[in-house]
Amino acid sequence: MKNNRVKTGWAASVTMAGLAISLYLMSGCTRSGEPSSSLAAVPEPADVGHTSVEKVDLRGVQFRPDGSIRSDSKPILDSAIELLKTKPNATVYVDAYCDPTGGARLNQQLSDERAAAVATYLETHGITADHIVPRGFGASHFVASNATAADRSQNRRIELVVQADTSRTVATSQE
Repeated sequence: MKNNRVKTGWAASVTMAGLAISLYLMSGCTRSGEPSSSLAAVPEPADVGHTSVEKVDLRGVQFRPDGSIRSDSKPILDSAIELLKTKPNATVYVDAYCDPTGGARLNQQLSDERAAAVATYLETHGITADHIVPRGFGASHFVASNATAADRSQNRRIELVVQADTSRTVATSQE
């Protein structure tokens, strides 16, 4: 009886691993609820003094099954880098979101890995690492209903939240 349990457990593990890889390849992400408490919160403009907040939508950025960024996504990221280079003192939050298909743990991992991959790309292309904050939100903060495949694809996205410190600009203009 003990051997059967071991064989059954192993088979279930292989099946679950295959399912996890299949979900990963399909790029669906899921996480119910709010972001975990270990994630940095984006301060509201009123809470941070002289700042401006800008959201940059990186829809179209795609990932390979190993988590790396597909080469056809690089022009999108390169355009964002050009913008970010004009804001050298800004804090850049790299926010990754998923749709509600798949398992919560896997999909949180996917969004964390994708945020980290974009953050690494930004860093290797000249954005200061101390100014980059990757955050995976799993399946939350939907921008579409999830009723159709097209809706779900809208919820699988990367956004940059650029929080620029404008105190230097404000001080200069007041002199």
